[in-house]
Amino acid sequence: MKEIYAKQLTVARQHTSDAAMLSYMCSIMRSLLQNMAITALEIAIQSTPDLDDGVDLKPYIDRFSQPSDGLPIEIIDVLVPVIRGLVSRNYLKGWFEEADGFDHPLVAALTEWVEFRNRRPGHGVLDASTTTLWAQRTGDLIQRILDADSDALPKMTSNGLAVQVGDLNIQLMTPLVIDEQAVVIGKVLSRKGVWKIQGQLLSWSNARDVTIDLGSTNIFATDAQAAEKFRWSEVPQATGAKLVLNNVPVRQTSTFVGRKKELDKLKEWLEDTVDSRTCLVFGDGGFGKTTLALEFFNNLLEGGVEGNPPLPSVISFYTAKKTKWTDDGLVHFKGISDAMEDSVRELIYCFSPVLGKEWYKLEGRALIEKVATEFEQQGFTRNDILLIIDNTETLATSPLDAEALADFIARVAKRVGRVVITSRRRELIAAAPIAVSQLSETEALLLIQKLGDEYGARSIIQAGEPRLRQACTQLMCKPLLIDTLVRFIARSSSGIQDGLDHILRKTNDQLLEFLYEDAWERMSSLVKEVFMVLVSLATPLDGKCVGDACTEIGVVHSEFQAGLGETYFASIIDHGDTYELEIVDLAKEFFRQKRRRLSNDEASRLDKIAFKVDKQATERFEIEKNYRTDRVADGFRSEYAKAARIATIKKDYESAKDYFELAMIEEPLNAALQERYASFLLRNRGKADLAYPYAKRATELDPHSADAWLTLGLISYKLGRLSDGDLAMDKAMKYGKPEGLCVLRKAIARYHDARREPYSKRSPRLLRDAESLVDRSMKAASPKDFYYRKNQQEAEKYKALIRSLVYMINRRQVVSENAPRG
Repeated sequence: MKEIYAKQLTVARQHTSDAAMLSYMCSIMRSLLQNMAITALEIAIQSTPDLDDGVDLKPYIDRFSQPSDGLPIEIIDVLVPVIRGLVSRNYLKGWFEEADGFDHPLVAALTEWVEFRNRRPGHGVLDASTTTLWAQRTGDLIQRILDADSDALPKMTSNGLAVQVGDLNIQLMTPLVIDEQAVVIGKVLSRKGVWKIQGQLLSWSNARDVTIDLGSTNIFATDAQAAEKFRWSEVPQATGAKLVLNNVPVRQTSTFVGRKKELDKLKEWLEDTVDSRTCLVFGDGGFGKTTLALEFFNNLLEGGVEGNPPLPSVISFYTAKKTKWTDDGLVHFKGISDAMEDSVRELIYCFSPVLGKEWYKLEGRALIEKVATEFEQQGFTRNDILLIIDNTETLATSPLDAEALADFIARVAKRVGRVVITSRRRELIAAAPIAVSQLSETEALLLIQKLGDEYGARSIIQAGEPRLRQACTQLMCKPLLIDTLVRFIARSSSGIQDGLDHILRKTNDQLLEFLYEDAWERMSSLVKEVFMVLVSLATPLDGKCVGDACTEIGVVHSEFQAGLGETYFASIIDHGDTYELEIVDLAKEFFRQKRRRLSNDEASRLDKIAFKVDKQATERFEIEKNYRTDRVADGFRSEYAKAARIATIKKDYESAKDYFELAMIEEPLNAALQERYASFLLRNRGKADLAYPYAKRATELDPHSADAWLTLGLISYKLGRLSDGDLAMDKAMKYGKPEGLCVLRKAIARYHDARREPYSKRSPRLLRDAESLVDRSMKAASPKDFYYRKNQQEAEKYKALIRSLVYMINRRQVVSENAPRG
């Protein structure tokens, strides 16, 4: 900190104007004294346990709501003797004592400076000579503090600000530096239980406004510091106030927007004391599940929930959360057990600040019964107790653990009290579900505007609604990400696009870990590999690409889909027989981060798989493109033809037939249209005799059309013209149809011909030919064919049918030969 203030003092002394010099030096002095006073408060509160017996700091701390220039001097004057007596005798030497080269002790010199500030710049007139004099004196006074008493200022460490006092190293809870610039505190205030510092950066070039959130245990929240975990809250109701014993934390934000539907559902659940014992609030990380729960229950304790729903007598909040996203990045909580029993033991702190060892000897059902008995003996019923368990997904990381957790919670709800749980997954428990998803676009817009005003983010304030809506959409309308964007912009004075780039493409690993790590841990290693392959693909993701990746990795496609269903990594567009997959940007970066941590051999293996899946997708695309170009584009050029196709899709076959006939009047020489109509009559209407002339006409109009010859062959087979069908199939194969397809159709035609007269002399020969053709078809089939998989399945089906028919014919012949002759 000394270097920060020394640098700003140099900037001030470079001014040629004494007035400008004095003005900025007063700002430096204000920040410097505030810094020293808050550091002294932190030292006293953290290191002097008997402080309350001798000094009441609350009146001084409360005055930070509108701090004057004299307040820091008063605080330091009171605390220097305390810190010298209880912590270090050498603290702020020269505060009371006279020092060499100075006429007065430091406190006297600073008091004189405050008197000047109040008398002249604050409420009087500054003339030229006074300005010149005090510009020099103020600069000298700042330099004196930096030279002689810089030990009273905190230093920057890897964990934040800390100050060394004697043998103690005190970690400061109050943020006094933003982006390596000191802060000038304008006011400290609490909104809905959330503490904030509002001020400005100490900067001559850009003294922008800043708003800094403080933790719930900050030095200004003197009323919130209590020895017991539980406290009594007096809740106003229509019939009179009711006392509720609770440990509900304060809100996580003073800027709560929307969520009316979710809040109403929570209220409805609370009112239903008969049928519903458990409520599940679930959603992705960053959607605000905990924020929603704390907003509701703080409102409830303040009497702010409409309708006066029935109040429990005890509300216990237990967090299983291991991490939290803050201004300073990811914070890992310490001292939180991952045992689900601790959530129930928490209730016993209602009666005692310390639990006896008997409470730790029991677990599971025995512990639940003991807790239930204890509350019954104290006169409480099941409806008097409400237990909130936050982030239960951290209590169970495997399917087996999740089932055990569900059984445990169900038992707690039955014996102890009603239960609200929040989770990133939909737990396997009978509970009233409240899904917390992304904000609506309107709610997200309102949130980003409110946060922009609160934190002084200029580019947010100046942006129009369309730009803000676009930014919210890019952040998936997640409250956490919107909040992160606004804070980054406010701190860095950057534009919206720079902020989005920082979050979406330059996001640090900690934010990704907070959003996705728990879901990642619940996946199997093979499903993880599939995700790392998918983010390496160049082709758009669909069900076939995912299926190829799963096949190469060695995991069942359905297992991957089940793993995906428990996360919010991607959005899925279902098309029935397949689907499209869009992995969100942050999740993509998370998977890439995981991939970068693999060994070179593992990364190389996944690269090869990705290359192979890309190649297969490209081949499929080209085949499908050619198929559609050949058959669809040419066949459905006119408006009537397009109408016929749409009517066919809608299964309005009569209208389709009329449109086809009108289209052929309009385009009588369109071979592809003739073939499509023949195919329609054969496949959709089952009228091979009507279809035959149109297929024949198509081959005459375009003798090189493989599609026309194939359709003519299928119709010929349907009409029982085996030789004509074979001739058409040979032509189709000659002009481009896959050999495997054409040979398979020949085999199927022979099977059906034999099936019509199974006991004729020609049937065995037909079936032998059919079986030989099926084998040839399977050998000739290429994975690059558009209908490769379908044709392979069809070949296997008919091979079994052929063998079955052969067996039936042979069996009859044996029975016939062995029958007694009359």
